[in-house]
Amino acid sequence: MTATTAPPASSPLGHLDRPALRWLGALIAIVAVALSSWGVAGRFTEQSGPAAGLGPMDSIDQAGFAGETGVWVEHVRLLGGGGLLEIRYRILEVERSEIVHSVDYPPRIFHEDGFELRWQRHEHAHVRENRLGATYNEQLVNLGSYFEKGDVVTVYIGEQALEGVPIQ
Repeated sequence: MTATTAPPASSPLGHLDRPALRWLGALIAIVAVALSSWGVAGRFTEQSGPAAGLGPMDSIDQAGFAGETGVWVEHVRLLGGGGLLEIRYRILEVERSEIVHSVDYPPRIFHEDGFELRWQRHEHAHVRENRLGATYNEQLVNLGSYFEKGDVVTVYIGEQALEGVPIQ
């Protein structure tokens, strides 16, 4: 009885053995990580103006607003097919940021045409402090779809105003 053996399977890379293929795979992975890191870093270091950093909010000087309120506004955008208006903000200073819970001066958004939306407060009791660096959001009903993408609004927190905020 004679035994037959199958011819050796050919590799697309032909002459490379298993250890060489591992090294080649590792090299490709390192190059891919380096290129993607370079691309991400370049986005934040080489660009300037409204296209740099985090997006449409870059063109707005928030330093004074954040210094007074302890809050950095990340964005104002429409959700739910335009039925909800969301404001997202980050806590930079815990004590000052407690103004977002003020019953006397609830946070509000003014449209450039004079329309206003306020946070709904119903004897709001907040038993714990805001957390430093945490991001919070509030969603307001966009009655009658008055606010639209691209509109410019003013965000009030306490008595401080952040003007020129685009709705995303």
